[in-house]
Amino acid sequence: MRLHSLALACLAATFACTPDDEEAPAVEVREGTELPANIQPALLEFRDNWTIVNSGGPLVAGNTVLVGYDDDRLTDCRGDQNGKPAWSITGYHQLDGGDVGSFEAGGYSPSQGTEPPVFTLEDSGDLAMWFHNTSVWGCSAYDSNYGANWHFGVGASLSFKTDWVTEALGTPRAGAPLVIAYDPARLPDCRGTKYGHDAWNIRVHYRFDGGPAQYALLTAPQSNLQVPWPAVLDVPAGAGEVELWFENQDYYGCKAWDSQFGANYHFDLE
Repeated sequence: MRLHSLALACLAATFACTPDDEEAPAVEVREGTELPANIQPALLEFRDNWTIVNSGGPLVAGNTVLVGYDDDRLTDCRGDQNGKPAWSITGYHQLDGGDVGSFEAGGYSPSQGTEPPVFTLEDSGDLAMWFHNTSVWGCSAYDSNYGANWHFGVGASLSFKTDWVTEALGTPRAGAPLVIAYDPARLPDCRGTKYGHDAWNIRVHYRFDGGPAQYALLTAPQSNLQVPWPAVLDVPAGAGEVELWFENQDYYGCKAWDSQFGANYHFDLE
């Protein structure tokens, strides 16, 4: 991953201005060690109508994946023996052509149900999955997208820390989720309250390849406080760069910016 800065025109609606003679400092990016808090596990549901839905958290490095497989997708190999299923369905997963892992997906459970269909995404990249139905009588059938397997983009997370260091877990990728986490202590100004409740929030502004600016909230109300809450960005397929800058604003109109002195933060996308 390569980080770089670009000088941008100062737009009053979206960017924090910086004097012409003030140069943006270098930004330190280091490898992250853990997924940001408040990220839910991904839940990949392989449904019997041949749709695949992620109804959980984002597919990003460091997250866990729970697989829900409807065994009506594979009905060729069936039969009982001694009152129990004499067939099983095994799921397989492989990240970026690496080692192949497996899990119990249906039918007879060798572990007696003690090993749930869960695995961890060790890095970002391309996640391939497929399923194999077998029986004790030698029947064999696959759910593998006609041999091409099912593929999912696994993204990364960027955590902007209080010490002005950014931690990257995985590598940001086009066509995959990107989690943004932000420590509010980086923007301590504009902390208005109303009726005893925090009346401010922090948001990330972002755009891809110089396109239209969008934003997402990075804090959420919890009781009477605003607490850090990561945002999940959907990175378009084919995008080459993501640009980020941060804004803190309160109910009374106070605004503060973390924008690399107007240059913003730039990350290349694989």
